[in-house]
Amino acid sequence: MSATRSLHTVSGRTLRVLGAWLLASLVLHLGWEIAQLPLYTLWREESPAYIAWAVVHCTAGDGLIALGTYAVTSIWLRGVCWPWESPGRGLFVLWASGLAWTAFSEWRHVQDLGSWAYTESMPTLAGIGLAPLAQWVIVPGLALWSLRVWHPERASGGPREPTGDKDRLR
Repeated sequence: MSATRSLHTVSGRTLRVLGAWLLASLVLHLGWEIAQLPLYTLWREESPAYIAWAVVHCTAGDGLIALGTYAVTSIWLRGVCWPWESPGRGLFVLWASGLAWTAFSEWRHVQDLGSWAYTESMPTLAGIGLAPLAQWVIVPGLALWSLRVWHPERASGGPREPTGDKDRLR
């Protein structure tokens, strides 16, 4: 197999895995964003159109963060197929990177910029909402589970097509 063909196969496989990850993440984050709306002041203070825009905007941001955390995890574990090869270590890196970003972002937007505000019913820790922190524990775990169960890239026990670099990207 030529190097170009091997690279094309790896790239296609990588894009399929990332696409599946993004789709699972977006669906789950959308549900979470809708569920936690009453914990933010915009739920009571803004128009339905603004609330809808905020949900779409925040879900899109969550999708970008999900791709970023997947990339960080793939770099850390040296391959995009870590959900099937090393899901425990991968989940730990996902959690660490997602929680770090979320803690910074929530602090910056609530405490520093005032971009959004919590209601009194939002539980907080050091001024950071626990609902968004929980989001970056629960949603990546569910997205990882979904990817492992439903994506065709999952380890099936059968032989895989050789890529020329079996210890790295598959």
